[in-house]
Amino acid sequence: MDALEKATSYLNRKPHTEKEVMDYLLRKGYEQEESAEAVRRLREYGYLDDFAYAKLYFEYGFEKGRGKERIVRELAGKGVARDLIDQAFYDLEDTPDEGEMARQIAAQILAEAGKDLGALSYEEKQKLQARIARRLASRGFSGSICWSTARDAVNQ
Repeated sequence: MDALEKATSYLNRKPHTEKEVMDYLLRKGYEQEESAEAVRRLREYGYLDDFAYAKLYFEYGFEKGRGKERIVRELAGKGVARDLIDQAFYDLEDTPDEGEMARQIAAQILAEAGKDLGALSYEEKQKLQARIARRLASRGFSGSICWSTARDAVNQ
């Protein structure tokens, strides 16, 4: 099986970035030139498009409750160029309100905790606030959204 066939088979399972396909082919033992040619041809045929991939990945990430910063970091890790990431984000028709997403996640955390906020000590409120901020940060929300949302959720 040549590199083009191998790459096409790899893409049949799920979409990938150019870098992911290139890395896959190199791991499978194909030469650099043959792999690069396969990636070039797949791009030419329209089977590889990092911009379209980035747009879909933003939509998927937002559906999963992830913040923009995490999605950007993941796309960069997949080899998508920063200018394509930015362009894909600004080209989205619907970008969610990250503040509202963060408030919903904070409300879930408070519900899971099952504690009466009025009965908590200052130290307990601080711990809960930190837990909310950490969870939001792990989901990729900006620091300002994490801390303002956590503060507002605990001090309501």
